[in-house]
Amino acid sequence: MHIVGGFYRELCHLPEWDASMGSGARAALTVAALSPGTEFTTYAATSESMAVTALERYGIAANVAIRPSPIVFAYFHPLSSPHIEPRREELITQPSLQVTANAVLRFGFLEGDAVVKARRAVYDPQTWRNPKPFSANGSSADELALVMNELEISSATGIENIDQAADHLIQTHKAEVVVVKQGPYGAKVYDASQSSTHVPAYRSARVFKIGTGDVFSAVFAHYWAQMRMPAHEAADLASRAVSLYCETRTFKFEHAALAARQPVFATRGATVCIEAGIDAVGQRYALEEARFALRELGVNTICPNIEPAIPTENYEAILVIEDALPPESVGRIAEHAARGTESPLVS
Repeated sequence: MHIVGGFYRELCHLPEWDASMGSGARAALTVAALSPGTEFTTYAATSESMAVTALERYGIAANVAIRPSPIVFAYFHPLSSPHIEPRREELITQPSLQVTANAVLRFGFLEGDAVVKARRAVYDPQTWRNPKPFSANGSSADELALVMNELEISSATGIENIDQAADHLIQTHKAEVVVVKQGPYGAKVYDASQSSTHVPAYRSARVFKIGTGDVFSAVFAHYWAQMRMPAHEAADLASRAVSLYCETRTFKFEHAALAARQPVFATRGATVCIEAGIDAVGQRYALEEARFALRELGVNTICPNIEPAIPTENYEAILVIEDALPPESVGRIAEHAARGTESPLVS
């Protein structure tokens, strides 16, 4: 399996994380854990040679084109938007990489591009900012699978309806398969025969979200492009692997552990009430971060202390941020508990 993708340093404050990964390196480590003989083509600065050597200890054959400087993604927490350094507009575009192999996973880059020729290729553009078609740079594949999230596929097609957008990509990009990642709602797999299959997300005891999409694409590519497994089965294994990675931050994907994962049946349109103090800057920041993160995951939120409330019986859950809660919040929480409803309190 050949992976071509970004090699970037990742920093996170809470929980602490400092790793030279990026989409390409993480995918290479994922595939190397499943199958020997992984190749990885990327850009890296000369100062990152030790980090590249560390990858080779896992049996990964790395092919590196030199770029002027490292690229860093800095997160406050895994659900926050990253700060990228150098900024996108300051990056110098590098000459395109060239990869020819039987099975290839191609990611989009910040600093360059990759021209791929493959029998089976998986393409994950990694951006909603005008994602380019697989063949736009001269890439070709006998069979092509596209892996995107909902925002990316809507941006790529200009079509809001996901079913219609996937069909459009199959027709216009000559793709055999389109996989649409849907976060906590799992993924939907479309093929050229106009059939579609839903794949659930799987439960994790804890969630470390940085790089989960990379792991999904890598496991899917291994099983579909290299092992030639049916797309919906490959996507299901990818979803199971993501739940393991979220929980452990390791690249251990034993079949028994994958089989033991439990599906999550999330409901679109669910509403979470957030009860929190708002008088101090830190309190308001924590509330806004929680609201932003939940909305990014597709969850409706209501915060009674800063916006009009809806009837509490319509809440699927109440999230309590316990830091100087005002009396109004305490009263609403007590009323909710007294009613004995099934909506959980999370604090």
